[in-house]
Amino acid sequence: MRTLSITLAVPLLACGIVAFGRVAPKLIKAANQPQQQSSQPSADVTTDIQKLSSRNAIERAEAACALGNQHAIVAIPELIKLLGDDAAIEQPVCGEKNSWKKDVVSKTTPGEMAAIALTRLAPQSVEPLIVALKSDSIPTRANAAFALGLIHDDRNVKPLIATLNDTEARVREKAAWSLGLVGDERAVEPLAARLKDSDWHVRSQAAWALGLKGDDRSVDGLVSALSDENARVQSQAAWALGLKGNSRAVEPLTVALANGPEEVRCQAAWALGLKGDSRAVMPLINALKDSDAEVRSQAAWALGLKGDSRAINALRVATNDADAHVRKQAKWALQLRGMQSDQQ
Repeated sequence: MRTLSITLAVPLLACGIVAFGRVAPKLIKAANQPQQQSSQPSADVTTDIQKLSSRNAIERAEAACALGNQHAIVAIPELIKLLGDDAAIEQPVCGEKNSWKKDVVSKTTPGEMAAIALTRLAPQSVEPLIVALKSDSIPTRANAAFALGLIHDDRNVKPLIATLNDTEARVREKAAWSLGLVGDERAVEPLAARLKDSDWHVRSQAAWALGLKGDDRSVDGLVSALSDENARVQSQAAWALGLKGNSRAVEPLTVALANGPEEVRCQAAWALGLKGDSRAVMPLINALKDSDAEVRSQAAWALGLKGDSRAINALRVATNDADAHVRKQAKWALQLRGMQSDQQ
């Protein structure tokens, strides 16, 4: 999955962040708000609990959403059961469309909607979700791990770390994602170990999670991941290394910038832009001649942050690039340092 890179004469975002579909911030916020529920369920709650058994998958998902919105604590046992419902349906169901791409219809399941509903029933839902991590049902374990990542509760950390060793890659991937959202450094070494997972989805998600951790213990593992057999893992490792305040990654990132696949070169350029190290300047100047316009654009952005006079002539040439985004980014880079392009 790829973020939207802003190339209109402003700093670029990362080229790609391989995480699960976009989770709206308000979902995380809602998961951690104090909830109140009357001792007696309303008629609407009772009706929605009954709908969780509907033959219609969309109706089951909508009922789960409604129960979460009503803070129906009484529905927790039934929502836990629904976590295993893996019937594919189209989003949005709960008013959230979780896709990074325009005009692409995302898929979800009633089980995933139950997970979101259960986040709104925290903290009462935490222990049942932890128990669900040991279910015989793969979707149940995966959705429980997903839900726990959205809930800020110290009880979640150890069970999620243990879930990194689940027999199913789908579950390990969700656990890695959730641990990326958990501000606990106990997760660093277990996540670093998943950089060698047999499944590339898990390796990529572990790299993403480690990028969010302010801990240098994962740098060596992430550098090794730049040579992963899968380009998505390489790209995610480059992104994570860009967020690390450690110079050990500079030379490996310059190698990735020169020799990696397109998406890896793009991400390496972005990462090098965040490094206060002059060794990145010449490789970035060379990247202004890359065959891919997005790589050239990211390189121009990165050079704008460097403020190195060696880049001036190359950036001026880039203001005449065949690609409009590259031209605008090169102009931005020159303007950032008070320099002028030939066209101004």
